[in-house]
Amino acid sequence: MKMKQMQTDYDNERIRSKRMQAECANGRLPAMAPLANPYVPYQYENPPQYEARRGIIRGTMFPGLDLSFQGKVNNKELNVTPLTQLQVLNFAIQDLALYLDTHRDDQEALETYRAYQKMYQKCRAQYQKEYGPLTNMSPEGGEDFRWLDDPWPWEYCRNKGV
Repeated sequence: MKMKQMQTDYDNERIRSKRMQAECANGRLPAMAPLANPYVPYQYENPPQYEARRGIIRGTMFPGLDLSFQGKVNNKELNVTPLTQLQVLNFAIQDLALYLDTHRDDQEALETYRAYQKMYQKCRAQYQKEYGPLTNMSPEGGEDFRWLDDPWPWEYCRNKGV
């Protein structure tokens, strides 16, 4: 009796699965389709932090939020260039700002945030002095529009040293 019920359940699941596939093939989700199983980890005050170069690779500054996707872990390193250094610092500033939105009293995170801001401003000024404005919105661009003379992203050989 139990085997017969198991077979019936299996057959019903196959029929339901085929029906869902047919509906999805037409660009529609079934009425009761499960979209996701959300999991939001809770962050405590003063959580451990990655250093910025590791944080940008992992997609978060906080090891407690570093959840692998389908068991895959990104450990690839970025090339060390003035531009990637700016990207790393910008990422750290943005991620810490998001954390501080919900943890206003974390003074250690606030100090780290401010330190990264200072490093970013220093690196940005050095970069713009050496390579020109980062964007057309940079006041350092003046009237000569030097940002137009910078190598474009697809000009690999000219960007290699940047």
